[in-house]
Amino acid sequence: MRERIIGAILVVLYAIFMVASPYNFYVSLVYLLGVGMVSELCNFTGLKNSKTSVIVIFSILFFAGVHVSSLSFLLPTAAMIFLFGYFVTIEGKVPDRFLAIAGFFIYLLIGTVAIGKLSKSYFVLLLSIVWSVDTFAYLVGKYFGKRKLIPEISPKKTVEGAIGGAVGGVIVSSIIGEYLGIFEVSLLTAFSLFVLTLISQIGDLIESYIKRIFGIKDSGTIIPGHGGLLDRLDSSISVAPFLVVFGGLQ
Repeated sequence: MRERIIGAILVVLYAIFMVASPYNFYVSLVYLLGVGMVSELCNFTGLKNSKTSVIVIFSILFFAGVHVSSLSFLLPTAAMIFLFGYFVTIEGKVPDRFLAIAGFFIYLLIGTVAIGKLSKSYFVLLLSIVWSVDTFAYLVGKYFGKRKLIPEISPKKTVEGAIGGAVGGVIVSSIIGEYLGIFEVSLLTAFSLFVLTLISQIGDLIESYIKRIFGIKDSGTIIPGHGGLLDRLDSSISVAPFLVVFGGLQ
């Protein structure tokens, strides 16, 4: 429990630092998170020896995506081509489960770029959605959860927890969004936020699924009591692109 509390404090402090930072420094902080997630991906997929090259590819595409809006639609294709080209021409072989690795790399890249492009108010909204969904899903699931959601992917998640996370997420993010002046609460915004709470939970399941494929419990150990960066940011990278589309651009 002590480790979990320390880990949670570190996460909150980093988030506050991001909110308080000038935009260019904010982007750098997002980039560091992205590099950490890519590093974890390489570690648990057996690509430790290729980590530096994969991080270089991520770095090029991240800054291109954040600073050159017209390149955004090219990122998935470019990522696939760069990764495949690197393994074929430099290493001389394509790693096992390449499509799973490349697909998750692209998913991670797009989500991280989206976080980097968010305005500060939308970044706070993102945190309010993800953190409230996680908190309410955990609490409701712990005390009222009976029916397993998808035990093959995430044994601890329950249907009741998922519903509680969605309802709690809508309530909290509605309050935060209206307070920040992003929107006025209405049926449309409530429905949109409800969809985002579902996306948040699906993002969590996607990361759980990729970990199942590679037979690991946590993506890393960098956050005391919480695992790796991917374990904490899985929902954020799924929700952020939708917030960008909804108007959250810097």
